[in-house]
Amino acid sequence: MTATYRLQLRPEFGFADAEAVVPYLVRLGVSHLYLSPVTEARAGSTHGYDVVDHNRVSDALGGRGGFDRLAAACAEHGLGIVLDWVPNHAGVGPRNWAWQDVLAYGPHSEYASTFDVDWDPLKPGLRGKVLLPFLGAPYGEALDGGDIALAYDDGRFYATYYDDRFALSPATYAALLDAALPAHEREDVYFDLKDLADAYGGVAPGEVEKAEALRLRLLALADRADVAAGLASFEGGALHDLLERQAWRLASWKTAGHEINYRRFFDINGLVALRMEEPEVFWESHRLLGELLAMDAVHGVRVDHVDGMFDPAGYLEALRELGAQHVWVEKILGPGETLPDGWCTEGTTGYEVMNDLAHLGLDADGLAVLDRVWRRAVPDAEPWDETVYESKRIVMDTSLPGELVRLATGLNRISELDYRTRDFTLGGLREALVEVVAAFDRYRTYLPHDAAEARAVAGGAVARAKARNPAAEPSVYDFVERAVSGEAAEAAPPPLAERLWAWVGRFQQYTAPVAAKGVEDTAFYRYARLLALNEVGGEPDEGALPARDFHARNRERAGHFPLNLLATATHDHKRGEDTRARLVALAAVADDWGGAVEALDRATAGLVGARGPSALDRYVVLQTLAALWAPPPSQDAEAYRADLADRLWGYVQKAAREAKLSTSWINPDAAYERDLEAFTRSAVADESVADVLAPLAERLAALGLRHTLTQTVLKLTIPGVPDLYQGTERLDLSLVDPDNRRPVDYAERAATLDRLAPLLDRPAPDDVRDLLHTGEADAKPYVTARLLRLRRDRPALFEGDYRGVEVEGDGWVAFERAGGALAVVVPQTPDRPAPATVRLGGAAWTDALTGARVEAEGGAVSTDALPTSWAVLVRD
Repeated sequence: MTATYRLQLRPEFGFADAEAVVPYLVRLGVSHLYLSPVTEARAGSTHGYDVVDHNRVSDALGGRGGFDRLAAACAEHGLGIVLDWVPNHAGVGPRNWAWQDVLAYGPHSEYASTFDVDWDPLKPGLRGKVLLPFLGAPYGEALDGGDIALAYDDGRFYATYYDDRFALSPATYAALLDAALPAHEREDVYFDLKDLADAYGGVAPGEVEKAEALRLRLLALADRADVAAGLASFEGGALHDLLERQAWRLASWKTAGHEINYRRFFDINGLVALRMEEPEVFWESHRLLGELLAMDAVHGVRVDHVDGMFDPAGYLEALRELGAQHVWVEKILGPGETLPDGWCTEGTTGYEVMNDLAHLGLDADGLAVLDRVWRRAVPDAEPWDETVYESKRIVMDTSLPGELVRLATGLNRISELDYRTRDFTLGGLREALVEVVAAFDRYRTYLPHDAAEARAVAGGAVARAKARNPAAEPSVYDFVERAVSGEAAEAAPPPLAERLWAWVGRFQQYTAPVAAKGVEDTAFYRYARLLALNEVGGEPDEGALPARDFHARNRERAGHFPLNLLATATHDHKRGEDTRARLVALAAVADDWGGAVEALDRATAGLVGARGPSALDRYVVLQTLAALWAPPPSQDAEAYRADLADRLWGYVQKAAREAKLSTSWINPDAAYERDLEAFTRSAVADESVADVLAPLAERLAALGLRHTLTQTVLKLTIPGVPDLYQGTERLDLSLVDPDNRRPVDYAERAATLDRLAPLLDRPAPDDVRDLLHTGEADAKPYVTARLLRLRRDRPALFEGDYRGVEVEGDGWVAFERAGGALAVVVPQTPDRPAPATVRLGGAAWTDALTGARVEAEGGAVSTDALPTSWAVLVRD
């Protein structure tokens, strides 16, 4: 595989549009088209992860025919396809027929085991029901206001709430049909309608076959009668009485955190989790994927949120049985964590690589200065560890308390079965679980696999939880540790062991969303020492990555996961790869940044309103603005600046709400956000801010481009498969979604390749040197296309071994691959390091970027003798 190229499909950019891009991608040099989800999603979906039918290709994207034409075009051009697959969850709603069946029949539905619903929750009123927290107001207010109504469609009755609809139980159809009788009392169809109403009156909630048979009569009758004629008569108390007889209960969306009884994707009410651990669920929901994998053009699968699986290892084995040749997992690795042994996967989607490249480029001394600047700017900022702890607790208290209660209740019931543990209280177990989950240093464990590692992780978390709570009863924590680590299940007799293993699985499915929501979606927005490090899978408190550690990680990947994806941008990134590069460069100008922050504080003092923004939010605005201020060389400065205020405000509002300190998604503070927006927009337009920022921003842009080139060269040469996110072959100064999912101008990119074609085909050293060192817009596209073509034409250079190369001097990174046939030398940090000597294994080389010859006398070459600061040397 040469490289993958990620496309974000959406109704405005479907299969036909992707097909039109195929020739360009082949010219660029990638080998695989990496598609966002292609399955049927909720109406209007802009990302495809809210799948409503896993066995149907999205009509909005062009349907099965459109996909087949795209696949044929890829096959014709020698381009493979990697599919993004979403097994953890499905979007609920009108178009998810399996979900609607569950709403109609409750636990009696044949799809009841498809969705992860707790039909026996702690609250008595919800037993045998599923809570539906989709109302924008309290239930009574929505009911009395007439927002909840009834409707008929295709043989079924529904309750409706704006665009949502919820299938009614056929056991309640009799009253609906009786209400339609007065409209037909003088018609012959009256007696048929009455007969059908009487028949439905004899249907019990669990009589699915009987109800489905009657549906055929209802369909036929609806052609002759208005079966919905009496629906409007149900309002107020009458409508409430009808709704109370359903296998579900409507509620305000704000009740979800505490009482929801189906597992969600994180805390998104509209995404219900699937029970992929059940073989029949797996095979039923993967029929389409099996068909697509049988196509010549489809070469692999990217598994979304593998940590949501009850048994990730088993799921990956099933995918291999289905016919998946290559499988990558979306997985965030904690510090020191590696993928579990035995997983059927090529590796991860590359978050860890994205963060390694950022930390590699940091100036260590400059980072220490940035730390002091941050603490002066935001004096009440907590240390990173404390920020993570508090953020996880907030998520468990506000977004995911219902799942926590389910875990605590389950463990309490288990403790009652043993006289040695029955004194543990529900409250005590809940609090211990909160502390242990908050102390987890990774997303999850994978019991019953990797037992030794799981016990070490659980033991460490419990030890940290005990240390934080010295007054707590230690025996409760010891019991939790035995449960979480699997020791209790291993020692229990079979019936109890089964319950314990089921509990352990649910616990593992809980720590992952707590980590995601607590760290990525809360702590990352509270800790702003250097925003370049606040990236998916990142550790913002870690320092510069030494070259020796970078080499060690590359050797590990080369030996164990040589096809691991190498990402520097994704659809989930917090900042685009070149925005991040400019922020990395802040460490190279840290003293100047410190002075600029003081000057900016003075310049913006009059922009602060009565309610805010807070010191944290001001620092986030200024740091982000410094990175974005200078437009890309290819873009008109006036047009870029005109769009900047809107883009920055969209990001800042999201950042403030995610931080949950001054405002939030669940409880937005309108007054605070007005002040925050005014500050943000005024900072972009204020001339005194521009006077301070402009010179520093120009330096950041120049230094950022240098780091961009280093990052690009490394991504395209280290072990693994480079993954390009759509459009990022050119400079990408995007922010978090939706900013990073804006349309891509492929005509412009194709024109760039046309313009660069002579140089790409026959590099002229002087011309390439000028291109790379003068900051031109074509520098990144040139390096990207040139190295992609090298990978395509000389694949053996990028296979097999990896060896870090000795460098006499500081500030450079060098390595060899393919037994010394390829050598790469790049500056480690964005600034220009002092000359150094690199010890290579050969004497005569050709630089792939410039075409220049490089002589290494005695195997040594000075970096001054290299054609440019970025050398990709092929041994003659």
